[in-house]
Amino acid sequence: MSDAEAYRAKMAARFHTFDLDGDGDVTRRDFHHLARRVGETFGVVEGSGTDLGLMAAADCYWVGMADLADTDRDGRITRDEFVAAAEAGLHQAPDAFARIALPWHRAVLDVADPDGGGSSSVATVVRVLVALGAGPRQAEQIAAEHRTDDVGRVTHEEILREVEAYYTTAAPQRAFPVPA
Repeated sequence: MSDAEAYRAKMAARFHTFDLDGDGDVTRRDFHHLARRVGETFGVVEGSGTDLGLMAAADCYWVGMADLADTDRDGRITRDEFVAAAEAGLHQAPDAFARIALPWHRAVLDVADPDGGGSSSVATVVRVLVALGAGPRQAEQIAAEHRTDDVGRVTHEEILREVEAYYTTAAPQRAFPVPA
């Protein structure tokens, strides 16, 4: 399998973790549902400042993805649109990751790290990955591979580097289930 094929397959798998209602399209509603799922995972009170910040980050992510992917401007991103946009916008232009996806991932890590220390336990990394759609077993394996400091915490800088590599390279993904 070529790098391009591997990247497309990886993004096709990721699409399904965004299509939370399983209707074959990703919409703003799916992004809001994902934000609520992350918030629920970490005990965020609905309507709180943290909740509103997470929703704003989800909206930013949606707008960035829709600008790239929703070619027919119908408010829905199909799997083909998602994969093509990821390939053109994230894989071939890695600076797009910083504009589109990085604010969302930072917001998720902020919710997971309410004390603002800039690092998370391995168990928290597992919870983040599962909230984002990873399988629990895969999340545990991936989280355990992160380098930790002397108290067993993973820096958010390291996590964000891994997330960026996920979206911008053809390296195989192992976290998200591949639909049949």
